[in-house]
Amino acid sequence: MSLADALLAAAGGLREASALRRSLEQERDGLAPPRKVATRPFYVALDRWSESRRQLKDSYVRPREWAEREKALRDAEALRDASNRAATEAGERLRRLERVRRVRPLLTAHAMAAAWLEANPHAPRLPADLAERLPSARGALAQAAHTVETARADLARLDGDIAEVVTDDALLATTEEVQALMGMAGLVEQALAGLPGAEEALEAAQAKVAEQTRVLGHPATADPASLVPPPTLVTQLRRLMAEHTAQEGALAGLPRRKAEQQARLAEAERAIAELPPLEDVQQLEAVLAEIRREGDPARNLAVAERAVTEAGTRLSTALAHLPTPLRDPGALTSLDPPTAAGLERLAEVRAAAKLALERQDDAVGRAEAALAKARSERTVLEEGGAPPTREELAQARARREEGWDLVFRRLSGEAPAPDGDRDFCGGRPLALAYANAVAAADRIADARWTEAERATQAERLVRVLKEREAESAAARAALDIARATFDAAQVTWAAVVHPLGLDGGAGLAEAQRLLTARETALTAVQALAVSQAGLSELKARQDNAAARLRPMLGGADLEALLLLLDRADAVVRQRRTAQDRRREHLAAAAAARAALGDIEQERCQATESLTRWQAKWSAALERLGQAPDLPVHLLDAVLSASESLAGALREASRLNAQARIWREGLERFETGFAMICERLGVPAAPDALAGMRELARRQRTEAALAARRAALLGQREKGLATLRQHEDTLSRAEAALRAVVAAAGATTAEAAEERIALGAERARHEAMRVSAEADLLTAGDGLPLEDLRAEAAAHPADGLEAALQEAEEAQQRHAAAAQIQVAAVTTLGLELQRLAGDDAAVRAAANEAAAAGQLGQTLEDALLMQVAAGLLDAALVAVQEGGDDALLRRIGAAFSELTDGAYIGVSSREDDRGTARLVLRMNEFPDDEVEVDQLSEGTRDQLFLALRLVAVADQAASGTVLPFVGDDVLQSFDNQRAAAAFQALLRLSETTQVILLSHHEHLLAVLQNAIPSSIIHLQRVDR
Repeated sequence: MSLADALLAAAGGLREASALRRSLEQERDGLAPPRKVATRPFYVALDRWSESRRQLKDSYVRPREWAEREKALRDAEALRDASNRAATEAGERLRRLERVRRVRPLLTAHAMAAAWLEANPHAPRLPADLAERLPSARGALAQAAHTVETARADLARLDGDIAEVVTDDALLATTEEVQALMGMAGLVEQALAGLPGAEEALEAAQAKVAEQTRVLGHPATADPASLVPPPTLVTQLRRLMAEHTAQEGALAGLPRRKAEQQARLAEAERAIAELPPLEDVQQLEAVLAEIRREGDPARNLAVAERAVTEAGTRLSTALAHLPTPLRDPGALTSLDPPTAAGLERLAEVRAAAKLALERQDDAVGRAEAALAKARSERTVLEEGGAPPTREELAQARARREEGWDLVFRRLSGEAPAPDGDRDFCGGRPLALAYANAVAAADRIADARWTEAERATQAERLVRVLKEREAESAAARAALDIARATFDAAQVTWAAVVHPLGLDGGAGLAEAQRLLTARETALTAVQALAVSQAGLSELKARQDNAAARLRPMLGGADLEALLLLLDRADAVVRQRRTAQDRRREHLAAAAAARAALGDIEQERCQATESLTRWQAKWSAALERLGQAPDLPVHLLDAVLSASESLAGALREASRLNAQARIWREGLERFETGFAMICERLGVPAAPDALAGMRELARRQRTEAALAARRAALLGQREKGLATLRQHEDTLSRAEAALRAVVAAAGATTAEAAEERIALGAERARHEAMRVSAEADLLTAGDGLPLEDLRAEAAAHPADGLEAALQEAEEAQQRHAAAAQIQVAAVTTLGLELQRLAGDDAAVRAAANEAAAAGQLGQTLEDALLMQVAAGLLDAALVAVQEGGDDALLRRIGAAFSELTDGAYIGVSSREDDRGTARLVLRMNEFPDDEVEVDQLSEGTRDQLFLALRLVAVADQAASGTVLPFVGDDVLQSFDNQRAAAAFQALLRLSETTQVILLSHHEHLLAVLQNAIPSSIIHLQRVDR
């Protein structure tokens, strides 16, 4: 049983804890009861261990053929050692021959290198890099010499090119003046091309000025510009002319507009006189608005009638879903059915009783099957007959010992009893009779062992049969109780659903559907009554409204409200139309009178404006130099002529300025060209522009020659510097070659080359000798050089391969012989080990070890059950002294505090399998029970904390006070329940130390609000 099962069982109260204690004691007695019972595991293991010990003492070693086997083993070991020595000697010879084959070519290479060195003692030892330095130095010298010759040839070629280049320095000195004059070439060309046309245009502009002065009446004036009026005066005259035109148009239209407005006024006054007198319409509209305040009366009436029809239809439909006795609304209303909750409880009771009946029926079937199986096992066991007795086993072992005594006497040479062989053998050989006696004793012992298990099984079956018969009887009794319970629940259910028109076989869903249909029908009855009352009230209101309308319509003989409303709407429209027409005609008359007043006012304003205009007009004409009475239409021609004169004057001024600029440019260009020609000592060309372009061309040619000469001079400087560098390089190359020749010990490069080749050959042979010596050291297994030479000389090369093959075959032959002797030694050794102890001793030792292990395990399990039962018994005594179920009450109180009163208690209930489970009751629903797995994560954490608080308090009360350490135990609590938990832990701190660990910062604020800060010790840990 796990710790969780034990805790849950203990939570069920004293009854469950007592049952747990009895179960532990039964498991202990099933393993090792105080009184010996042959079928219990402890006593079975003890008997098996005692029998194994006795069998082990009875087994001993037989010395038959021991001496012969031991001598054969020694001889096989001697042959094995001889074969191993021969194989080792053959391997040594093979290794020597293989070493000779490895070192022979190395010895040859070593001898060749030593012979060359001895024959050439004069060969020099030179640096290794001289072989590369000599050709490199010679190549560098040749390349440097070639480079110097090439640089000198390039320098001579540049000197010839420079001498061929000759420039005109006088012409080059005038470069700036020529470029300045060529910058004016475009202006000169433009002046030459445009000056004749400009002079002609100037003459035409001057002619036009003379013509316009004649038009203005001043042909002989010396200053035509004085005849042009200022722009502001021209603008003022143009504006006055436009104002005069507008004023004349306005005065011309006033008589026509006055006649039109007078005609409109007469027409409006005539229409007003023809209209009927005014009638009041506001009272009638107020009554109509009051009647229609709740909507259209016709639509309201249709909606109310439709609501009555639909309510009746819904009532008929709802009654159709009910049984016939309940279709009368009166009977339906007077019915007092059970509540939905009560009906559900009765259905749950019936369903639980039915489920219990089905489970108990299954339990009876299982109990009967188990009982039949136990009876079948007993029958099979009884068919095997009686097992051998202990006396039969003792007699068989005594006969085996008698046979061994006869065999031992015959092997040791002692005289047997006169009739011993005949009585024991019965006419058969002694060896065969002894073998039969041993086999008979072993067979009886094995049968005794097997039958001992059968006896144990028979005792177990007797106990099992009694248990199975008791279980079957209990199951049948429980089945009768379950059937009676179900019958009572069924009767109660039938009595409840019968008034609803249902039989006892109806289910909860059918009864719930019937109750739902009843509620729907009652709702439909109420809705029909409400709809009918609303229709009656609406009709009464409409009759009252019709009575109010009839007098206002002149005593109309209409009865229906809808017709009266139509008549009233027509009357309102007629009266509103007449009022609108009167307002329109009155507005038209007022507008005509206002327009006539406006026209008269406009006439007066136009007259005053014309007077002011005449004064401005006279003043402007006077400034223009015209007569004050000049007509407006004549002034336009004067202004046009003045504007033409101004334009001609502006054009003549522009053309004159342009011609002057061109003439001055031509004069400067020709002067500059003449001066350059004079400096160069050449005559000036008639066409200055063409001559200047020729000079510019010649100057560009000379500038290109000067640039080429300068480039050649620059190249010569660079070539001269390069020649000096190459000559330095040549000097260094010659010095490097002399150094290499001197290092080789020669005076010429050819002699140095010969000495370097001889030195390289000496270095190669010395390296060959050193490499051969290193390889001989490795391949020769570290032997000295003289020993290797002697060993190689002792084995000629032509017979080496044959000797190797012979040595390898000898090694394989001796190794195979050694393997055969090793197998023989192993076989004889195993035979001696078999003679040293037979299988009976091995089995006896194994049985003894297995029985000892089973004894230890059984005692350990029984001791564990005994200790657990004792601890639980002590706990039961403590709980009984404190009052029954006191632990659950304390847990419930702590849980209620931690949940801030949301839960009011904790208790224990048994499920269908008889297992105790914790259930909880909520404050809002005290009659409902909630299981632990239905709680949220936070509430489960609060239940677990309540269990811990009670356990820690009990431990402290017993005298063992340990600190309470909680690691993030409040991480799933909300702030309100966390504050309650802090209060509970504060009380716990009065008896033991409380340590809380958390990484939630918000819990600190909750703690400081719930508990005084003076008793809090806060310690922050840096991450």
